[in-house]
Amino acid sequence: MRKIKLLLLTALLVFSAQLTYAQDSTYLSNEYAKAVALYNRAQRYNDAAVSRQALMEMALLNPGDTAVLRSLAEIYFGNGQYVSSALVSMDLIKIHPNNLVALEIAAVSYENLRLYDKAIEQYESMWLTTDNTTILYQVAYLQYMTDKYDAAISNLGILDSRVKADETINLAKQDGNVQEVKFAAALQNLRGLIASDQGDKAKAREHFTKALEISPDFEAAQNSLQGLNN
Repeated sequence: MRKIKLLLLTALLVFSAQLTYAQDSTYLSNEYAKAVALYNRAQRYNDAAVSRQALMEMALLNPGDTAVLRSLAEIYFGNGQYVSSALVSMDLIKIHPNNLVALEIAAVSYENLRLYDKAIEQYESMWLTTDNTTILYQVAYLQYMTDKYDAAISNLGILDSRVKADETINLAKQDGNVQEVKFAAALQNLRGLIASDQGDKAKAREHFTKALEISPDFEAAQNSLQGLNN
């Protein structure tokens, strides 16, 4: 008789646990639906703050929802909240390591925060996924910025074999605008910057001059050469 009572008690405990789980599941589902409705209404009313709040609630209720994480990262990034956009992007990368949107947001966020080593890691992951020469150039440039000259020169060598003669790249000017120059000129300018940092002014001048021969209006190369003359 005691054994039967124990069996009945065990069955009741199992049923109670299942009921609690079902109730929790229903509660979470309802709360998620409310968060989605809040987000949709906030989007309709163009309320960025409430949109972000709703996305945060959805992310808490379902941490594996990558679409929510992506939207949250994009909102933070668009508002210049680079610490937040980097952290959210890294959470997304943990779920999908090759997600290009997350990698790019993380890379640019870290770059804006001047955490160049972390930015390089994300750009390198993008390069391995896309084989995009512009991304590898950015890796090489940040390696120059962090005094990793050997690594930068090695990547410039890879770019030499990949970049076509007529290929161009968009680079920032001093006034914040973008200038399109021949990719080969950009590689020469970066080699010149590395040589200048290493104290070889003659070699630097040679690279800057070559860069201007390829793209005569290349502002960065003009400034680099002028810097040597001053």
